Amino acid sequence: MGQITNAAVAVQVARALETEITAEGWKPGHFIGRRQELAARFSVAPATLGEAIQLLRSRGIVDAKPGPGGGIFVADRSPFTQLSDQLLSLREGTATVTNCLRVLDALDGTVLHDAVEFANDVDIAEVRHASELLEAAWGTPEGLAAMWGLHARIARITPNELLRSLYTNLVDYIIVEELEGATAPTTPERLRTHLDFADAVVRRDHALASSAVDRHRGSSLQTAGS
Repeated sequence: MGQITNAAVAVQVARALETEITAEGWKPGHFIGRRQELAARFSVAPATLGEAIQLLRSRGIVDAKPGPGGGIFVADRSPFTQLSDQLLSLREGTATVTNCLRVLDALDGTVLHDAVEFANDVDIAEVRHASELLEAAWGTPEGLAAMWGLHARIARITPNELLRSLYTNLVDYIIVEELEGATAPTTPERLRTHLDFADAVVRRDHALASSAVDRHRGSSLQTAGS
């Protein structure tokens, strides 16, 4: 067995501290300990402990205060940080695909209208290409992946970072959880709806976008795909 690196140990220490904070229900401002005390407790070098603390600080879980009376404290976490953690929890299977599809269904209109409004020439060319790939793959085992690829590419256009992150994370989760063994979509109506998503962006046509979203709404919940 190869030697465990300090980085790997730091990750283990960070996870242990995060688990303890959650299990004990410690509130923001709770004193966790001084650096030297924590290093001794986990039997790690000060540098390794420092790396673990930095990992937790980067996620908004702890604060580090220097000087007398200082040490490591539970951070006052922002709602945005908590949302980020909830998105990460999707990787652990805490959300169902059906719930993800419902959220995506609600966001499609905003995502598509942002894409129509803000797409540049590169975006338009890549959306057109994704549309062509979808049309070619329709009815084959690659159809679902091509369809979600089109959705994700359209979503990357929006300048709203939170919307973009939420939407693409949900798409990534569905791809991981649902595509293996899933049945590819085949109906001409669903293909036309998705092609119209792309055409609305290419033509910068908000009316077509609204029509496509109305036709698309709810259909994603009828099958495993979108």
